[in-house]
Order: sequence, then structure tokens, then C-alpha cells
Amino acid sequence: MRLVSVREKTIAVVVLMAVNGLLILVLNAFSWAPGSIVVSLLQLIGWYLATRVFRGAGEPVAPARPWWRMTARPLLSGVWAVLYAIGVVTSLIALAFVQVTAADVVSILVQGALAVLFTLSFLRLRAQHPAATPNRAATTRTARPRPTDAPASPRP
Repeated sequence: MRLVSVREKTIAVVVLMAVNGLLILVLNAFSWAPGSIVVSLLQLIGWYLATRVFRGAGEPVAPARPWWRMTARPLLSGVWAVLYAIGVVTSLIALAFVQVTAADVVSILVQGALAVLFTLSFLRLRAQHPAATPNRAATTRTARPRPTDAPASPRP
């Protein structure tokens, strides 16, 4: 099964978010640590499985994605990498003010794993799509050509 249209992807994301919310309510009720750990691990598995079935514009539909490819384009992988990295940093800062539980550690490790996966995807996709990154040679200033009818006088 591959999801390629915006409609299919939207429905899948809404369903996944609803299931995630339900799991949080059921398994993480009353801050039950084992339930929180299960929710974190299921979120990691859910993200990874979603990236296996979603396909971007111009991406081949039939073959399986490489294990490292999380999105179709480098920019989207980069955005998710930054968001998860921010989540890790803010969670680590928050740990200084709370009693740390195993659920906190697992949650941070899951966020870190997703940040690493999206960063790896960003780097490898950027290497495959050099047009997506600015070309330094194209942005350097070059001397303006002289008109053919202008006298060839040296500059002062």
C-alpha cells in the first residue's frame, strides 16, 4: 500500500493522530510510566511505518524506500529534524526541574531517534538533489563582459 495523493495522506495523518490521542488517553492515564513508554515506542514505530507508505511527487511508487529515507524532499526532512532536535533540547532542559522517570528517558530517546533519522534523510536527500541547495559557483560575482564596440582601455 502506497499513499500518494494529498487526500490519502491527510486521511492517514488524521487517523494516526486520533489513534495516538486515544493511546495517550488509555495507556498514559494518570501518568502511568509503562503506558507512557508504550505510547512513545508506538509513536516511533508509527512514524517509521508512515514514512514507508507515503510517497512524494515524482517519487517512484512501487519500490520500497531506502531505510534512511523519511520524506520525499530534503527540506521536509530538515524541518522535521530541527523540530525533533528542539524537542530533545527542551526536554533535556526540563529534566533539570522534574523527577526523572524511565518514561521521560524513553520519550527523549524516541525524539532523539526521530531527529537522527530525519537528519540522515535530510543529508542524504540533499546530496542526491543538489538543485535543492544553492550553488556557490552560480552566486559568485563575475566580471561583466565588455561590449564589442567599446574601446579596450585598461581600467585605472
